[in-house]
Amino acid sequence: MPKFHYKAKRGPDEVVEGDMMAENSDQVVVKLDQMDLIAVSITEEPGAGAPARKDQGSRSQGPAPRVRKIRAKDIDAFTWQLASLVKASVPILRSLTLIAQQTENHSLRIVVDDLKQQVKDGKTLSEGMRRYPKIFNNLFLSMVQSGEQGGVLDEVLYKIAEHREKEQQMRRKIQSALAYPMVMLVVGIGTVFVMLTFFMPKFVGIFEKMKRELPLPTKALISTSNFMSEHWMWFIFAFVFVFVLFGRSRPGGKKKFLFDLIKLHTPLIKQFIRDAEIAKFCRTLGMLLKNGLPVYESLTLATNTLDNEALRKQLEVTGKEIVNQGATLSASLGKVKIFPNFAINMIAVGEEGGKLEGALSGVAEAYEKEVEQSISVMTSLLEPLLILVIGGIVGFIVFAMLLPIFDIGVMAK
Repeated sequence: MPKFHYKAKRGPDEVVEGDMMAENSDQVVVKLDQMDLIAVSITEEPGAGAPARKDQGSRSQGPAPRVRKIRAKDIDAFTWQLASLVKASVPILRSLTLIAQQTENHSLRIVVDDLKQQVKDGKTLSEGMRRYPKIFNNLFLSMVQSGEQGGVLDEVLYKIAEHREKEQQMRRKIQSALAYPMVMLVVGIGTVFVMLTFFMPKFVGIFEKMKRELPLPTKALISTSNFMSEHWMWFIFAFVFVFVLFGRSRPGGKKKFLFDLIKLHTPLIKQFIRDAEIAKFCRTLGMLLKNGLPVYESLTLATNTLDNEALRKQLEVTGKEIVNQGATLSASLGKVKIFPNFAINMIAVGEEGGKLEGALSGVAEAYEKEVEQSISVMTSLLEPLLILVIGGIVGFIVFAMLLPIFDIGVMAK
């Protein structure tokens, strides 16, 4: 049986070396994993004229495999599974192997297999994840790294999974609240467009045969219909242009910054956007501080999770003030006009009492309730308002079409 010399890591710092008899290098990796060791390099000892052969330590140096975009719910499932296995004292290498076997998403399976290879080659889990910035963001990586250093990786993974789940729940609530009104608006606009462009011109000939003065609403309707039927292609082009213009913008781009700035000053939606962003920022910052990360690093990571580019730019100035001027978090946030006095006062009390993490969690919960109430009010008011507006437009069209016929009936009497 061949003899192998191994170098392995126990934890992030301790390095262990030794010799082991095994059939092959993979068997050595498995035995080391059972000993809670992570292989850094495995070299077969020369014997019977065989040259020394190094089996581990160089396979992870290449670029990361290219994978398709992975859905957020698949990443959440991976995080929950890994947290459960690590908490059950299953070695990280064995945990990744089990998850790779159970994962149905092909792209995620490729990523997990690569993470397993990284760990086999002596890297930490966070170092392996760093190869996939589009899947594991800086917040995810920093949390995992702090968990590895503190020996509480299972707790950190649970916190990440819970945090991601709350974000997904809030996003789903907003999407579900806006889905029905948006569908109603699109269907209503489409119905009116088809009526004026294709159906209304067929009634114009009937009105012309009457050879009498038409009522003003009917004249306005016919003029609008003629204009739209002659230029309907331009209307479709304008709709597509507006859809592209106001569609998904590239993060960090000038267009997204401009639109986000407009959102923060639009009367009907600025309060809703502000509350949602404050809740996300405070919950993320509190979680990072509770996990032991420094204030500036936590503030930077929490700021990068915000969707609104304009608010993010203002908070980046806050971080610089804390570093350069030694200002407190509450004093720096007080200069950001988006943050209300309630949030500032809560954070200030938390700083003075040494319970900043709890204060931030309290602020997050308060504004999450505000967002839920805003969603409820928006849903209850927006749907009947759209029904009223679209019904009014359709009613006017029907009224303008029937008005000349009513006039004929009155004249006949």
